[in-house]
Amino acid sequence: MAASDIVSDPEQVLGPLFESGWSLHSSEAETPDKILQEMVKLGDRLGTRVAGRAGQLGEVVQPIVADEAHPRSLSARYGLGALPFHTELSHRPRPCRYLLLGCVDPGSPAAATILLDWRRLGFAREELALLEEVPVLVHTGRRSFYSTILAPGGAFLRYDPGCLEPLDERGRKAMQLVENRATRAPSYAHHWRRGDVLIIDNWRVLHGRSPSDHGSGRRLARILIDA
Repeated sequence: MAASDIVSDPEQVLGPLFESGWSLHSSEAETPDKILQEMVKLGDRLGTRVAGRAGQLGEVVQPIVADEAHPRSLSARYGLGALPFHTELSHRPRPCRYLLLGCVDPGSPAAATILLDWRRLGFAREELALLEEVPVLVHTGRRSFYSTILAPGGAFLRYDPGCLEPLDERGRKAMQLVENRATRAPSYAHHWRRGDVLIIDNWRVLHGRSPSDHGSGRRLARILIDA
């Protein structure tokens, strides 16, 4: 899917989403509330909204310095620097299926959202077995749990350097394997315009962010969908 493949009709967003793992919808909404309302309509076609880290069904997020971030978030580790590829809600037993991001303000200078389909990383059969078999510790406060990077049957990739901790050498090898492949693989960088809405299959497409400046004004509305 190319950057020019923008879908203006909400009825047409599902085709590109199922084909490429993500879809770009062009909204004419101007205010945060209107953009969020349009995102809710799109999300309701896909499943049920789930609360984010702050307990909200819809929220506006922005780049923040490390000292102001949640202690177990990627922002706490990377701050305004580039955020590595990750799966949204990796710290939960079942990550949300879809992630919707809507541009309230692209910021100046603008920071891009980077997308990468992990199924195109060329994992060999034995590498997939490693990712599906080796346990890692998922940090989520007092409810931390053990899991694997690849869900049984390959349903989704649980990857987030901010909350996953390898337990042994095989675990470190598995984490490094994903990082190395993701770093070298071709990806798509979306440069935001006000009203853009990205719909991402969170089980298939990893996402990250290019570096951002303090006070850039970049604000994205975010909705998480379970399905």
